[in-house]
Amino acid sequence: MTSTKTAIVRIKFFTLVILLFGNDLNGQWTDYGLWTSSSISQDISENLSYEGEAQARWDYDFSRLGSAFVDIGLSRSLPSLTQDIKVSTTLRLGMSRTDDFLWEPVRRISGSTRWKTDISEKLALSCRIRYQYVLKDDGFDQAVRLRTALHCKASKDFRAAVYTELFSRQSDFDWYFSDFRARVVFSVKTSKRRWASFGYQVEQQKNRPDPWVEHRLICSYDIEIKARKVEK
Repeated sequence: MTSTKTAIVRIKFFTLVILLFGNDLNGQWTDYGLWTSSSISQDISENLSYEGEAQARWDYDFSRLGSAFVDIGLSRSLPSLTQDIKVSTTLRLGMSRTDDFLWEPVRRISGSTRWKTDISEKLALSCRIRYQYVLKDDGFDQAVRLRTALHCKASKDFRAAVYTELFSRQSDFDWYFSDFRARVVFSVKTSKRRWASFGYQVEQQKNRPDPWVEHRLICSYDIEIKARKVEK
């Protein structure tokens, strides 16, 4: 079996695990929705890059716009330590709907560290830990997220990835396991440095009095701008 076929088989296996696990998720209520986004990124220098993303999230069984926001971030690799580690910071600004169907501002800043390594010619494994601070009208909220991912580069025009993510949130002076998220995404190259991605995500609340399960379709369009030439 070729390395490409092996990579695709592994992605299918992990996707099946997510779908089977998703069928066993239980909550007080279940919602279906759609996340759409468009992003642009560029390498500023050899070790520094930026990214901007606009996203709209539809919920209540696709019937309403639940939130809309923009993420602006910077990422930097650490060649002095290792090429496998990258640190980043992101600012999120936008609006979201409350349970009373009113709009409230979204103001979030986060920082993360990601480690990524190649398993084979076609496969890579990554792990990211992110801390986020959300400012609200009645205070603030903190969370820590741990995400693992298996990336498959089947060809130069097709990619696939499987993600799992655990959320830990603060309650008074303690932290507790609050959410679990799993996602599978397939990306197709539409033209030079442009990618269209489609996927499925399931998320469940944990350790809460009124837990829910969310099923989301993912659609995104990403543009990678050619890196700037460094003048000598």
